Amino acid sequence: MIRAARSEEEEALFGKIVEDRVKHSPFYALIGMEVAGLARGEARIRVDAGPRHCDESGYVHPGVVFSLADAASGVAMATCIPRGSRRVVTVEMKANFIAPAGRGELTAVGKVLQTDGDIAVSEAQVRDEAGDLVATSMATFMVLR
Repeated sequence: MIRAARSEEEEALFGKIVEDRVKHSPFYALIGMEVAGLARGEARIRVDAGPRHCDESGYVHPGVVFSLADAASGVAMATCIPRGSRRVVTVEMKANFIAPAGRGELTAVGKVLQTDGDIAVSEAQVRDEAGDLVATSMATFMVLR
């Protein structure tokens, strides 16, 4: 569960992360992703999936689900590093699609599992608005200075 930020430093960092994603990420805007919660090592990203997110079968395209999981994992990583000092990039990611996602709110929760120097690992779960598991993922990130 995402906990409230505990310090002014965290509040400032988290505010900048949200600002970066909301104001400066054309991809987030394209998909309609929003940062819904942050804590150190955790991020909650959501999207209201509608017709534009669906494939020919009427389900949310797996690429949207994958992008949501990647965003939650990456933003969780961003909460662990001083802003502006480093940046994380996904170098490998695996997803397991558990069930097709229908229209409605999808939420991904990313959690940092390990950070060690230039390599970090995070996981994410994507759930639909009923709370049912849609997908899980595991991602490896490179930390760039």
